[in-house]
Amino acid sequence: MKQIAHCFFYMILALLASSCNVFEIDPYDAPGATLQGKLTNEAGDPFITEQPNGFKIRIIENGSPTPRDFWGRPDGTFFNSKIFRGKYKIVATDGAFFPVDTVEADVSGTTTIDFKIIPYLIIEADITAHGGDLVATYKIHKAAGAGKIKNARLLVTKWNPNVGMNYNDKSVMRDLSGITDGAIEGAEFTDNIPGYLEKGVTYYARVAVLADNTLGRYNFSDVFEIAVP
Repeated sequence: MKQIAHCFFYMILALLASSCNVFEIDPYDAPGATLQGKLTNEAGDPFITEQPNGFKIRIIENGSPTPRDFWGRPDGTFFNSKIFRGKYKIVATDGAFFPVDTVEADVSGTTTIDFKIIPYLIIEADITAHGGDLVATYKIHKAAGAGKIKNARLLVTKWNPNVGMNYNDKSVMRDLSGITDGAIEGAEFTDNIPGYLEKGVTYYARVAVLADNTLGRYNFSDVFEIAVP
């Protein structure tokens, strides 16, 4: 019996020893580094967009062939606090702007990287309420080398300040494909949504314009908050 007991004892010790590896502490740090920054044009103005489908930040860690992407914010900033410390190639991509240079940086603690971008288009707009009508006047400025200006859209919603192609209750489109870009840039346009506004409601509206590009990304005006008394 003593021999059997000794056998069981040593078997249990062996099992405990072999199982220790299961409970070893992971030697790698948690992904606690932060990468943040902003996209601005050459004048220092923020890149106004919508999200999702506004722009992404792509990071590739040294030694890894696999990129990781995360979405930016509608005001042109970006923030990700779940990144492993390390050396990365970082680039802003998938937006309505020309390609930018990739940046190499050590990401540790909080790392800030800003990108200067050239948007395909800049839209100067003014959007107001006239009784129950929503009226937008706007001008379109095109960067050299951008694709043909295809259309413009007046977008409005009464529930989301981030109004855009993804979030709107109503829109009207102006087809610009048959007008030369030179004529478009020399004009001021007025679009309206008649009889749409209700008293006592706050609306959000903006103008979006598409210059021909592979991803079909729009450039946007600022968002206008319109409170109807």
